[in-house]
Amino acid sequence: MIRGLYTAASGMLVESQRTDVISNNLANVDTPGYHRKTSNVRAFPDMLVARMHGQEKVNIGHMGTGAVVDGGEHSFRSGRLQSTGNPLDLALAGHGFFAVDAPGGTHYTKDGSFTRNQAGWLVTQAGQRVLGQNGPIHLGEGSVDVNADGDLFVDGRYVDSLLVVEFNDRSGLQRVGDNLYRAVAEAGDPMRYNGAVMQGAVEMSNVNVIREMVNMIEVHRSYEANQKVIQAHDETLGRAVNDIAG
Repeated sequence: MIRGLYTAASGMLVESQRTDVISNNLANVDTPGYHRKTSNVRAFPDMLVARMHGQEKVNIGHMGTGAVVDGGEHSFRSGRLQSTGNPLDLALAGHGFFAVDAPGGTHYTKDGSFTRNQAGWLVTQAGQRVLGQNGPIHLGEGSVDVNADGDLFVDGRYVDSLLVVEFNDRSGLQRVGDNLYRAVAEAGDPMRYNGAVMQGAVEMSNVNVIREMVNMIEVHRSYEANQKVIQAHDETLGRAVNDIAG
């Protein structure tokens, strides 16, 4: 009976963590380049339940012992492209990531809502420098044009080409904040990717609001079901203590 309390409590903890993930997805529905996250739920090993029949033990089945959230995954499905008219907003038609120079080394993002800082560098909204084939891209002053191959021109003068990369295994990308990803060993070495670059547009979040709201309702119902199991076990324990023991 006590084990049932712990099993139901673990279910409530799982649903609480899933609620946090879904809430974060909904909060970033308008964040350019944001990728939806899902939770991986893993069950604890089952226990074999048996009863004694005279001098003989009879197996009557298996009993679950709870669950736990075991990490999560990001959906790298492309979001819709939205035109902005801003010449420094860039989007990738298809796969690929922009490379940026961030603390800790090169990081990667799908968020192409770039800007030009006071020193003339092409940077992200958080201030990290965007990388080209020859390093951080310095625009200086002037009108910026970007073609489909990612070549940047300022007042008609070629400056550099965007460094756009792809990975063999995207599950090896870890989110580190500021809409950036860090590549770990499982991702493999970054490969040059020749995706079409669109100027004056950004890739929006791939979060589907209706799907997330349905998931939120499902999570809340599961949480309430586990809560009722705990209440039932608590009432049964109370009767066992007060009525049977008394």
